[in-house]
Order: sequence, then structure tokens, then C-alpha cells
Amino acid sequence: MPKSLDFSDEEVHDEALMERYVEGDAAAFDELFRRYERRAFAFFARRTRSADRAQDLYQELFLRIHRARHAYDPRRPFAPWFFQIAHHLLIDDKRRAFRNHEVPLDESAVTALDAARVDPIADRQWLAQLLGTLSESERYVVLAAKGDGASHAELAAQLGKSVDAVKKMASRALRRLQLAALVDAAASAQSR
Repeated sequence: MPKSLDFSDEEVHDEALMERYVEGDAAAFDELFRRYERRAFAFFARRTRSADRAQDLYQELFLRIHRARHAYDPRRPFAPWFFQIAHHLLIDDKRRAFRNHEVPLDESAVTALDAARVDPIADRQWLAQLLGTLSESERYVVLAAKGDGASHAELAAQLGKSVDAVKKMASRALRRLQLAALVDAAASAQSR
């Protein structure tokens, strides 16, 4: 086990501490944690405006620092590396929150959606109407991927597009369908 540095001396640079931590000195990590704990929490608290969320992110940050410790280059400054990881963690968190965002429906919209699904013929007509709001290529991608189970790679090859472009097209089309369904359900509920 490497010999521990004397951390009572504030002259020990963060880069040296991180280098020692990579070599296995747990006390070096403890000192880095002490030095960056408040700054990391403040970084997340300012950006999330939630103490609970900031607490979760700041804990995850130090876990990521631990996991990425062998990727650290001691010739580069520690603080920018640290906050770059914090920034990427924040972006990941926002993406995850966006993907998991649920749109609350009022009770009348839910009732209208349920009523439309009682009649299979009305259901097909309603679906055809919703699909009519999409472009031809969007409609093809949604029906092939969701209805026929085609993969994004297969669709990309058929359409001469990249897999990412097909994924984006499918995602946008599905969001537009969801929005159209919500608007339709709200309009039906109001007309009752």
C-alpha cells in the first residue's frame, strides 16, 4: 500500500491527491472528497433547484469519479476533469428525466380515451386519423417498427438513412401521435 501524504498541508495539489488515489491511497480520496464536497453539491443545487436531487447527483458524481479514476491524466488539472464529469452526469440526469416524463391527463381525457377503445371500428378510424397526421415516411417507420417489429437497422437500410436518423424519426413521430391523441381526447371530452 502506498505511503499516505500529509494532508494537513494545503499545499498538496488536487492532482497529486488524485494520483495517489489511483495508486490505492484511500485517504487521498477522502481529502479530495472533503475539498470538493460543498462545491459539487452547490453545482448540482444551482442547476436542479432541488436539494434532494442535488444530493443524489453529488453522491453519484463521487461514484463516477471512483469508476473513472484510472482514466485521469495527472498532467492535467483536476478541477476541470471533475466538473466535466459533473456536467455529463447532469446531462444524463436531464435526459433520463425527459424520457421518463409522464404527461398527466385529466379525468375527462382518460374517460374519452377509454370510450374510444370500446368500439373496434371507431378505434381503427381513430388510429387511421392519428396516423394521417404523420408524413408518409414517418408513418412507414412507425408501422414497420411498432406493428411489424422491424429493427431500426433494417428500416435504415430500406430508407437509405442512418440508424440514428431512423430512431429520431420514430421518436418524433411517436411523440406527435401521443400529442395528437391527447388533443383529440381532450376535444372529445369537452364536446360531451
